[in-house]
Amino acid sequence: MASQLLPFDLSALPAPTAIEALNFESLLTAFKDRFQAYWDAARVIDPALPAYDVSALETDPAVILGQAWSYLRLLDRQRVNDAVKSVLAPLASGADLDNICARIGVSRLLIQAATDTSDAIYEADAQLLRRYLLAFDRPAAGSVDKYLYSAFTAWPTMLDAAVLGFETHGRRGDIDLVLIGPAGALPTDTQLAAVRAAVNATGVRAEATSVTVIAAKRALYSVALTLEIPQGPDPAMVVSNASAAVTAAAAARMILGGQVPADLLSGAAYGPGVLRVARTSPTADIPPDPYTVPVMSGLTITPRVVA
Repeated sequence: MASQLLPFDLSALPAPTAIEALNFESLLTAFKDRFQAYWDAARVIDPALPAYDVSALETDPAVILGQAWSYLRLLDRQRVNDAVKSVLAPLASGADLDNICARIGVSRLLIQAATDTSDAIYEADAQLLRRYLLAFDRPAAGSVDKYLYSAFTAWPTMLDAAVLGFETHGRRGDIDLVLIGPAGALPTDTQLAAVRAAVNATGVRAEATSVTVIAAKRALYSVALTLEIPQGPDPAMVVSNASAAVTAAAAARMILGGQVPADLLSGAAYGPGVLRVARTSPTADIPPDPYTVPVMSGLTITPRVVA
């Protein structure tokens, strides 16, 4: 489930056709076939050359040469793949992403200045990419993306935000900007004040429009599951895998207006070594609400080995 901040889910983008799927064995096979063809052609010119029929032997010098050459070709092709990724915003990272964002005047934000004992902490790639995509609507005062870009620039580590207007609350001329912090934490007064100042600045807020910056509500829920596991698999490993899967499923729905079907959590726990999942909590779905973020506050998974 994608955040409502962007018009589409970047993870659903197809891989660019310019990025090649790499396979060492296919490159080695191609080398052997080409070597065989050239050797056979050389024997036509010089019949005294012996037949080459030892390509299946890994100790053959030509095969060893082919392995080294194929590995170098693999590195070269990976370099081309990396070069393609470096110029595409959804795939770029680090300094490559910095240079892409610089095209429209967006730079990585400093989160915490360096000290004598620690390095500076800067905005993460995912946060920078989010602001970069929102920045295309910066010139439009009063637009949704303008408010969101300004809010995330004021508080770059914020988890999610939503701009809610008349269609949601029925008050003409009023905008509610709802915020939630990392891992579902409520914003502090300082964070609310920083965002409030940013979205009410000249050129951001539309004239005759009131913008109210508020903290999101949290729908806290705990998850309790029992896993039926057959004899054989390590119960601790099965529980660990299920816990990671359920946590990831809950995190994906931890956005404003997120909906959490109870069956989603049970279903996420299914994996290798799980025969059946019984759910004790939650007993009902977490319904969507534009002002609310569903936050998993606890997870208990109990294994039960069955014969």
